[in-house]
Amino acid sequence: MKKSIIAFLFCLPTLMFSQNEWTLKKDDDNIKIYTRDAANSNIKEFKAVTTIDTGSKHILDELLTAPDYYENCEPNTSYYVKKLNENQHVFYAHKDLPWPIKDRDIITLLTVNKINSKTIKLTLESLPEELPKKDKTIRVKKLMGHWLLEEVEGKTKVTQQLFLNPEGSLPSFVVNSLLIKGPYKTFKDLHKTTTHSK
Repeated sequence: MKKSIIAFLFCLPTLMFSQNEWTLKKDDDNIKIYTRDAANSNIKEFKAVTTIDTGSKHILDELLTAPDYYENCEPNTSYYVKKLNENQHVFYAHKDLPWPIKDRDIITLLTVNKINSKTIKLTLESLPEELPKKDKTIRVKKLMGHWLLEEVEGKTKVTQQLFLNPEGSLPSFVVNSLLIKGPYKTFKDLHKTTTHSK
């Protein structure tokens, strides 16, 4: 799980979320993945939804778990950089992409908002200047999204919604083709690491 929470973002200009209808693209293993067109962009946004047999606190703990960041961290892993305050956390991820595509990295600010005792929203946004840029790597600057954890009778409905511009010259059809695989794997991993954790 530590290797996929933020890293999967790279499988995906940030404006407001569009109001277009969601289209179901995958429904398997209690995981549903939707996409929809985003305003003024050829890149789509996605929404993933599942229900996990555990409380929202255990899922929150898992989402905040990652190894500590270090300068030459290995690619395809999410690293915990620092805690800004009780509700804000900074993560770093580097995606190693095949030549001739340049690698990407992203620094993400995750803000935890406990709406009530059973509902938690985690807002995601980019912090591109938080760490020095790396050679031969494109820093992702635009990101907008959230996790929503809604607990009912000991189970938690988990929703992840995200729109990210990977920058550079990646064709939009390539980016859009990866919007299913990344979130699906992340949710599968989340089921494995949190199910029955009470």
